[in-house]
Amino acid sequence: MKLSHLTSCAAAAFLLSACSSPAPAGQGIRGLVLLGPNCPVVQEGVPCPDTPYQTQLAVTNPEGNRVIKTFWSAADGTFEVTLPVGGYALRSVAQGLPYCQSDQPLVVSAGDMTETTVLCDTGIR
Repeated sequence: MKLSHLTSCAAAAFLLSACSSPAPAGQGIRGLVLLGPNCPVVQEGVPCPDTPYQTQLAVTNPEGNRVIKTFWSAADGTFEVTLPVGGYALRSVAQGLPYCQSDQPLVVSAGDMTETTVLCDTGIR
């Protein structure tokens, strides 16, 4: 009887540890952070492209009300963050401008990297 109870506890502990294991490498979200607009007056025919931006971002649940993880984009605006399977959103950690957020709802599937662009609004109009 004791052995059966011990075996059940060991199996439960194993299952709980498997549920909390980190996401596998190569599974999560990767993309580019862009800052814009960058010109005080945008004129037709005059290029004013958004520029890569380094910032701290928060991975949240899809509703945006629970932070799951924070990370920094690189100096060239690129990022890659490993995550478990599920739905997510990305946004700025800092309050105020520039305000950054993902351009679409994000879903991570098993073994896949979801591609996205995070747009950061300078407030320039």
